[in-house]
Amino acid sequence: MPSSKKILVVDGDALWRERISTSLASPLTTVESVATAAEALDYARREKPDLIATELALPDITGIGLCRLVREEPALLHTGILMVTGHASEIDRILAFENGVDDFLAKPFYPRELASRVGAVLRRSSGLRHAIGEGEPSLGGGPTVHIAAGSIVVGDQRLELTPREHNLLAALIRQAGRVVTRRQLIEMVWGDDAAHTDRVIDAHVKAIRRKLGDAKECLETVRGVGYRFSELGRR
Repeated sequence: MPSSKKILVVDGDALWRERISTSLASPLTTVESVATAAEALDYARREKPDLIATELALPDITGIGLCRLVREEPALLHTGILMVTGHASEIDRILAFENGVDDFLAKPFYPRELASRVGAVLRRSSGLRHAIGEGEPSLGGGPTVHIAAGSIVVGDQRLELTPREHNLLAALIRQAGRVVTRRQLIEMVWGDDAAHTDRVIDAHVKAIRRKLGDAKECLETVRGVGYRFSELGRR
């Protein structure tokens, strides 16, 4: 029988805390709720929840600030983070993903949609517990994609990538399960060269997908934000 998942709900609004907590309650979850980022960080350090569902606007610091603090804790590196918020501007989404949020859901929402998003984040976070490094496969089932001896290999075939394509795909593999924004990819691959734009990233990703062949679905587009390398692309 699957082990129970610990979920922490963080929201300064008591009604929303109750609604979210009720929507996520099940025999397979243990749901706790707090009102502030300080309480959330204290609980997370003690209990190591599997997932934190947080509002952006909190009474003490922002939800993005909370996410940044959580990601700085080595013991919480693989804790899933879902931002459930009434503040759903494009810049909010981008900043949230840049600071380690795994997914973003706008209020109001349907309980079934919330449960689906939480389930997806938990699956990705569980996959992250298997470190991705030299020679370690990043996908289960079908052809694996992994980094070996400085090359990226699909199944047992080495991909013929340009240096930029290799660096871009390697950066995504090492952040597997996490959304990486286009701006972050530009910084990772090109450094501070501001001459490169989102279109350059998109063109390289298109070329990489062609070369990935049957494994191309593992390279997901997060509309308006960036890309994610994920085993959930293979269903």
